[in-house]
Amino acid sequence: MFIFSYRLFQVIFFPIILLIGLIRIYKKKENYSSFKQKVFSNQNYKEITKSDYLIHFASIGELNSIKFLVDSLSSNKIVLSCSTLSSFEISKKKYPNLSCIFLPLDFFWNVNIFLSKTNFKKILWIDSEIWPNWLLISNQKKIKNILINARISDSSYAKWSKFPRLSKIIGEQYKLIFAQSKKDQQKINNIFGRIVYFYGNLKFNIDINIPQTKRRIVCFASIHLSEYEKVFNIIKGLNFNEIYEVVIIPRHIQYFEIIKEKVNSENLKKITIHNKYGDSMSIFERSKIVFMGGSLIKHGGQNPLEPLSHGCFVLSGSFNKNFEEIYLDLEKLSLCKTMNSDNLKTISKEINNLVKADIHNTKEIEIFINSNKNSLINITEMIEKC
Repeated sequence: MFIFSYRLFQVIFFPIILLIGLIRIYKKKENYSSFKQKVFSNQNYKEITKSDYLIHFASIGELNSIKFLVDSLSSNKIVLSCSTLSSFEISKKKYPNLSCIFLPLDFFWNVNIFLSKTNFKKILWIDSEIWPNWLLISNQKKIKNILINARISDSSYAKWSKFPRLSKIIGEQYKLIFAQSKKDQQKINNIFGRIVYFYGNLKFNIDINIPQTKRRIVCFASIHLSEYEKVFNIIKGLNFNEIYEVVIIPRHIQYFEIIKEKVNSENLKKITIHNKYGDSMSIFERSKIVFMGGSLIKHGGQNPLEPLSHGCFVLSGSFNKNFEEIYLDLEKLSLCKTMNSDNLKTISKEINNLVKADIHNTKEIEIFINSNKNSLINITEMIEKC
């Protein structure tokens, strides 16, 4: 009954979805190519029809986490699919030898068209992708769905728990499920009522590159639009006599001009606003302290491993549930600190203290990342055997 209602809803509201797509093109959140691929399953099928694996990631963060899969799977017949323009552009740069497409939206006619013209054997879904038509139709066509680095928020867990029969039906569509944390493993096991594996988080597959010396640079990374007022209040409390530079990396670079105007109106000095996608690593390499965004608001925080891999001391606000276990482990090793999101003066004071501190954490970082990375090989071994 749910699937029938879901598909009927799609037919009724398809004209509205078309209109929303056109508005997104106008706002430059889509282009005509992404629109046609998503809404009409209009692909260059000659490029992708002979591939074995389809790996789907929604955003840049998930794109960065798939490197282990691309490098480890024995088949080189891999197609990448994404959902955003930014992740598409970066994927073409990171994997120039692989085809990358925009995944058709979960309309049942869209999925049928796509799968009738391709020959994928396995679809690898990264993080939290649950699309009923994709799962049901691909299963009917004997294509194996594998959910990797799966996570579920507390709010989503509460919602899925209200529909146990539906949850079980969805869970049965996956051949394998790998959670990104032990906590997620337990929650997904509860709602799907099936075996869920945990062999580590794909985000730990990251190169460690720690320079011998660091300038006194403070970076605010992946800052969301609704966080900027708080970030600017933190910055105003910094001791710029001790700080060489402050770099702000917006979560969405389309807000670059808004942030720039704010910096100018506040007459703030020594501040650089980053306006390029996919170039954060070079900034982390120079920075001594990195404050991760998405944690001053109820968003769930951002991944601390990228700045950590470049020897940065990581700070976060208290809203970091998306990476809760990683932050707790890092705090035990004194490699990061979670701060009260409502006490901005304390955050400024902590940054001022850390900027002057003598921080040498290379060995601890290497042990932490490498020990978590080693178990990931179990994931690709099971994928290839299933």
